Amino acid sequence: MKKVLIIGYGDIGRRVAASLPDQEFIGVSRSAPSNLDNVTFFQQDWINRSSLTLPSSDFSTIVLILKPTSSDVDGYKQGFLDASHKIMDFLNNYISYERLLIVTSTRVYGIGNGRNITEASEPLPDDQHGRVILDYENFISNESKVAPLILRPSGLYDEKKHWMQNHVDTFEGKKYVLRFNEANMFSRNNLALVIANYICCKELAPISGPLICSEKALKYSEIFSLFCPEHSFEDFFISSDNIAKSFDPQKLLNSGLMR
Repeated sequence: MKKVLIIGYGDIGRRVAASLPDQEFIGVSRSAPSNLDNVTFFQQDWINRSSLTLPSSDFSTIVLILKPTSSDVDGYKQGFLDASHKIMDFLNNYISYERLLIVTSTRVYGIGNGRNITEASEPLPDDQHGRVILDYENFISNESKVAPLILRPSGLYDEKKHWMQNHVDTFEGKKYVLRFNEANMFSRNNLALVIANYICCKELAPISGPLICSEKALKYSEIFSLFCPEHSFEDFFISSDNIAKSFDPQKLLNSGLMR
């Protein structure tokens, strides 16, 4: 069984590796995560260094889970565009791979994309951050030896600790003003499940192109009641009447990657 290379190995990568204990992984990232027996880890900052020597050069799957170096536009350009140029140069010159999967974001879609957005919708980013992510997707698609699968998750959250819970737990009297009346979400465990299924199921190899990873949009008051049922939503948040974008996850449900 060929190994899997995860570049940007962090929380999601660790969840993937933990769910596939019989699969050997090589993880590469800027900071060292906690150890797993089936992961060989290499610390690498692609911004400052482009050379990397790995114990294997032949992989079944490459997974890219890149992150911005900071929250501003320059940080997005560094983390996605500058790093990916060095990564793809390294992969295409020194590595053999059968499949490539990248994780990006539904941020490539904007309010102008409307409601019930599908993979057939042409991305219309609202901001420069979203445009950088879209440029990153296009660069990988053009440079990869194979047609990549592009996962676009929305509002990633941890099922054990949602950000609304954190706000309640650290509340100091200032209510949080919500920008929209609802949110699109996808759990980190489900994203790891999708990636793990893609890695271990060869019959899913032909899947490529964008795939929206999202649950149906929920009102913030409904999300709050799920994670903080013992509290009152109005005590901690100021609701909004603004309607957000929403996604149709049917292609994901039909793909077999969520089984």
